[in-house]
Amino acid sequence: MKFVEESKILLLKNILKYRATVFNAEMDEIIESMIKFAQSKDNVKATRVLTITKGLNFESGKQKIDMEFMLELNQPTKGNNIYCFISKYELSNCVYSKYRGNPQNASMATKEVHEYIKKNELNPVGPVHQVMVIKNKSKNEQNRNIVSLEVFVQVS
Repeated sequence: MKFVEESKILLLKNILKYRATVFNAEMDEIIESMIKFAQSKDNVKATRVLTITKGLNFESGKQKIDMEFMLELNQPTKGNNIYCFISKYELSNCVYSKYRGNPQNASMATKEVHEYIKKNELNPVGPVHQVMVIKNKSKNEQNRNIVSLEVFVQVS
């Protein structure tokens, strides 16, 4: 828990938002579609993606996840019938952890946040928010499959 901090603020601006119930394997495809939509606009670039797990659904016999996807952009744009545009999303008083490394170990940041909350007897007031930085990776990072992930959980 050496990488966990308290009283952090999560702030995103110029956001495309999409909510759906999806299989785990569909998440990357959804994010890629959102990025392509944003980049189809003049000079619009995606900077970060926020995923929020709202719940699990087992009706189909297979696990589906109720997810909210928020794509932060470098400037305002317009949504469409699929994506909603919101100007700002903010959470205050969050427990926070940052991870940089192989995606297979990224869940460590979420685990650390949950352990910290339990150990310090804090009360989470919302779901886990995972923010991934979108950037051009160096060849070395691409070869090693490196991700940067931030985890936020709002507490009271």
